[in-house]
Amino acid sequence: MYRWYLALRWLLSRPINLLGMAGVTVSVWALIVVVSIFSGFLVEVRKHVRAVTSDLTVLNVPPSLPYAQLDAVLRSDPNVAATAPRLSWYGLLHPLGKRQEIAPRVRTLDAPAGDVPLVSLVGIVPTLEREVTGFGQWVDAVTDPALRVPDAAQPLDRPPGDKPAILVSERRLRGEFVGPGAVAKVTSARLGERDDRDGGMQKLAAEFTIAGCYTTRHTAFDDLTCFVPIETLRRVMQLPAATSVSEVVVRCRDGGRATATAARLERRLNAERGGLEPVILVRTWDQLHAQFLAAVEHQRSLMKLVLIVIMVVAAFLMFATLSMMVTEKTHDIGILSAMGAARSGILRVFLFCGLSITAVGTGLGIVAGCLSSVYLDSFNRWLRATFDVDLFPPRIYHLDRVPYDLDPAWIAQVAAMALILGLVVSGLPAWRAARHDPVESLRHE
Repeated sequence: MYRWYLALRWLLSRPINLLGMAGVTVSVWALIVVVSIFSGFLVEVRKHVRAVTSDLTVLNVPPSLPYAQLDAVLRSDPNVAATAPRLSWYGLLHPLGKRQEIAPRVRTLDAPAGDVPLVSLVGIVPTLEREVTGFGQWVDAVTDPALRVPDAAQPLDRPPGDKPAILVSERRLRGEFVGPGAVAKVTSARLGERDDRDGGMQKLAAEFTIAGCYTTRHTAFDDLTCFVPIETLRRVMQLPAATSVSEVVVRCRDGGRATATAARLERRLNAERGGLEPVILVRTWDQLHAQFLAAVEHQRSLMKLVLIVIMVVAAFLMFATLSMMVTEKTHDIGILSAMGAARSGILRVFLFCGLSITAVGTGLGIVAGCLSSVYLDSFNRWLRATFDVDLFPPRIYHLDRVPYDLDPAWIAQVAAMALILGLVVSGLPAWRAARHDPVESLRHE
């Protein structure tokens, strides 16, 4: 019983021990808050990526393979509910005409990153695209009547004039064009006949009329993707086959079995072609974006590593305070030894001191971390309203709140790591105290 009494008395008589407790509290708090916010952000990112990607995507489709043949093979699978053809190509998108010259180019956070003109032209059949992806929802999500397409059911119908329609994101429309009806020029290239002047590249150019816009919560998708009618893109690219596609998007009846369905369809499609090159690939939405999602996950892992260093620094601080306590209590240690206290008892006194500091600091850190994660959004709203400071600007992250994801397993790992580290750093001074010679300790002043 005396061990707990002495440990508590020595702790309360030395306020410097609060530094070690504060260090543990701050490190545990940081590990919980930052990782929880990052985990919540990762969850939101996965939702945004999932919202703009179909269940399955058929890639590496040869130009000579017609969509009708692909559709027949895909729909023969019981888990395939709908398919839609796509033709993708890259190009440079520029405003064109006098109407654009009178529109000042103002760089804002709503404009595409760096005003990059590179876009991915995606040729689609709107009626089929609606059955597979959220294309209809992306068009309907535009709330500004001045930017909406006249007919949301047919957003790529030819507008008045002789130029085909193109659908850009709301972010790009606000940042680069005066509004629907503006003229845009797309410049691209493709491999053509060998020519010493152009290195075998054939220049492609076409003019489009902005029919309207769409919006999603995936910023990178909005900044890069433009939709055009698939027949128009075939004509611009001067493809020899009138039915060629570059990919096919697929909606599954049961998304939980998408991985097995992808493997099954990939084998069936390549078997139908007799093993000819190129090999057709079928990927699920997470496989298609695996590199991007892995990069975000890797950043979270690096953040954990950095924050663990803070806990190590707090452990060194606690080690320093306990070592000072052992030095200051050398005379008391001699008295205890003279009164018959065993070395194990003296060891436990200082272990109790260290573990008490760690336990209280860990508990306070967990409570503070959980409360901070839950109420950080309210604090962010207050900062925004009072000081015009925003921790998570909605225009950049497309988040309507500060995300968080409190993982009980991670909280338990942090608590266990803190307690183990506290046991180690308090065990070293406690071992030194237990090995003191009682005679030398009594002589100490």
